[in-house]
Amino acid sequence: MIAFRLRVLVAAAALVAGIMTGVGPAADDSPLKEAALKLNDLKDTDAMQEKLTELLKDKEAAKKLVQAAAKAHKEAKDEKPFNYNAALVLAKVAHNVKSYEPAELFYEAAVNLSTKSKNGEDMARAYEGWWDLYWEQKKYDTAEDVARKALDAKGGKGFENFKPLVLEKLVQAKAKQGETDEALRMAEGLVQLDKGGWYFLQLKGWVLREAGKTDDAITTYEDVLDRLDEAKELKDDARTRIKRNVRYLLSGLHVDNKNVEKAAKQLQMLIDDEPERATYYNDLGFIWADHDKKLDESEKLIRKALELDSKERQKLLTEGKNLTPDDVKRLKRENAAYLDSLGWVLYKQGKHEEALKYLERAAQDEEEGNHIEIWDHWADALVALGKKKEAVGVWQKALKFEDVSPRDKERRKKVTQKMNKVKDELDK
Repeated sequence: MIAFRLRVLVAAAALVAGIMTGVGPAADDSPLKEAALKLNDLKDTDAMQEKLTELLKDKEAAKKLVQAAAKAHKEAKDEKPFNYNAALVLAKVAHNVKSYEPAELFYEAAVNLSTKSKNGEDMARAYEGWWDLYWEQKKYDTAEDVARKALDAKGGKGFENFKPLVLEKLVQAKAKQGETDEALRMAEGLVQLDKGGWYFLQLKGWVLREAGKTDDAITTYEDVLDRLDEAKELKDDARTRIKRNVRYLLSGLHVDNKNVEKAAKQLQMLIDDEPERATYYNDLGFIWADHDKKLDESEKLIRKALELDSKERQKLLTEGKNLTPDDVKRLKRENAAYLDSLGWVLYKQGKHEEALKYLERAAQDEEEGNHIEIWDHWADALVALGKKKEAVGVWQKALKFEDVSPRDKERRKKVTQKMNKVKDELDK
């Protein structure tokens, strides 16, 4: 049976107040070094998780901790100061605060230490974090190197069970480098080796979508659904969860293919299957609104999504344990995508003033709102209200955002065309 993703849940962390006292750029870093060395006393994954929850409520203090630890690690000669547990915790902390150089240093240390001890589970956690570090930075060539190193490593049964995931990561890294033909060949080879299996077939579907082969990706994911029904090794809850994910991917592919009805069918099935999931209501409402269909019903669906999201966030705020300040801030914030959807359906209904309020709120979310589509909607509402100069400024900023999906490339062209047209009108 193919092993699934092994992941240490990473919570935000915080330094104890005593560590923070008196520490500045020019301060003696020995208290920080001492605090880092105490991480060597962590005995198991539960203790590591507890420590992660304790660390980095103050991200600046966390950065100082990992920098001091990295300095101690580099200055040590033969005997490195940190054991595996300490190294992995330091890597995760550094990763969370985007101190990428220390994160790289400590992931590699954790890999080397776990490889030396032949602890397969530890090796898997370290390699996966290391790979994710480069993936997050879009350093796909280096992510590929890490995957190849993992494939060559020996770590007993625990690590061998992790290697199907490594193969998946290798294929994904290849595809992200633009080598989609090679990635597809590799994925197809894995499908043939795993005859009748679903896991590598869904990887093939992912590569096909990455390559822009939408029809083939749809067919492949539909085959995945059939194979999941026959996968006797899966428990019912796991099968249900995976099928929901595949159906959601199919809805997106049908949107890419401009087949609104098929996309809506998948989302309606998901709503029936999981009626408390806000994102399904939002996506169905947005898809219809974006294609000028069922606008009144679309508005109801999107408002339902906002209602469900609000209830879920409030529940987490009330019941959540070990929430960091960042967690609380995130949970108090409305979902930018849902606000954008509501603004967009109101815009489509001709309610431009009301639409503008929601679109501005969505765009001003610095965490989730910096997306070309959201800002494009905001600019459209401004133009509809005669605020063309403001709209041009919004579009100019929107074009600076990175593309998140293949659809963004197409939108970028349309935004440029609209912006130039409005600028010409203003110049007349």
